[in-house]
Amino acid sequence: MTIEKCKKNGWDFFFTDKKYFAAFDEILRALDSRHGELLGENTTSKRPRLILKVSGIGKIRETLVLKREKFVFRFDRSWKTFLFGSDARSMLNLSACAETAGFSDFCRTLLVAEKFRAGFLRETVSVIEFLDGHSLLEEKIGENEREEIRNLMEKSHRHGIISGDICADNFIRTKKDGRLKLIDFRGKKIFPFIAKARDRIQMERILGIPNRKPSVGEKIFRLLHAGRNFSRRLRGRESISD
Repeated sequence: MTIEKCKKNGWDFFFTDKKYFAAFDEILRALDSRHGELLGENTTSKRPRLILKVSGIGKIRETLVLKREKFVFRFDRSWKTFLFGSDARSMLNLSACAETAGFSDFCRTLLVAEKFRAGFLRETVSVIEFLDGHSLLEEKIGENEREEIRNLMEKSHRHGIISGDICADNFIRTKKDGRLKLIDFRGKKIFPFIAKARDRIQMERILGIPNRKPSVGEKIFRLLHAGRNFSRRLRGRESISD
């Protein structure tokens, strides 16, 4: 699947279908007016975000998820963006590569718009596929469901897709065909073997799915995580879970 690129009105665009690019003005208006169902919002952090579910944008009749994120300058994020692009663009690239390889059990990113100022990323807008269905929070998770999650995550990892936040509400059972699909996954990681190890640790701790593929990645992640929490305690902040 080919990703097209272009620039317009100070935005850099990346998309798999021109119809999403053609509807971008309507997409911005929907975000500005908060037109649609609010799925998530964060206005207090240094990375404010707004997530809406919308239908009937421009000539697009399908239901979509719109996500806007704004950024303040931070050296590590700016360096990463300079080398690899935004997380949103990384998710678009992963979506296109996985779909080309025949894997589709995840919500696809369809368009990403990036705005830079003085060479630094300031804002991204993403257009994401909406998966109609229910999360695993609405199901009793037994052995069959755990095996489904394990198989889905193994396939996701083989295609470079990493969750980073394993929990029941990030797995959707689609209404159309009953398939289990992953939402809210992460973009490209500098050390993907550590990020995949974290997914396996979370699967075991949160969902009770035994880790059948322990590796050095788990050990490195636990060391890094312990160091991060030690630093947080020195600064008078609470430890965080893995």
